[in-house]
Amino acid sequence: MSYPKSSTKQPVRLVARLVAGLAVAALLLAAPAAAQAAWGAIAVDPITGHYGVSYDYNTARAAQHRARVECGSNHCKVAVWVANGYAALVQKRSNGLYFAGFGRTKHAAFAKATHRAHEPGARHVAWVFSGY
Repeated sequence: MSYPKSSTKQPVRLVARLVAGLAVAALLLAAPAAAQAAWGAIAVDPITGHYGVSYDYNTARAAQHRARVECGSNHCKVAVWVANGYAALVQKRSNGLYFAGFGRTKHAAFAKATHRAHEPGARHVAWVFSGY
């Protein structure tokens, strides 16, 4: 007569499957929260200098649209949009051109915009924070 062999691996496999199942469930539940972002944008009219900002929108497109509306001109262009961070807009004093930057802090966003302008004394025009 033959008896089935007892296996100590079976409980270990069961625990491993349970842990893997719980990990997958946690990822699936966390994905919608991680995917949701708060978007912001800055739009500027390079002719008049008017600008508009938006923040806490569910999509980049909605944030960009609102920034253009807030800018209030047909010539407004979106200079920068950001999710869960800061965006900044600077203007070169030498020729009036606008440059934008973004970052995890307001200082980092202005530093990036100023660096892109290649003019340390560029005028700080606008900034926006959206998210977290």
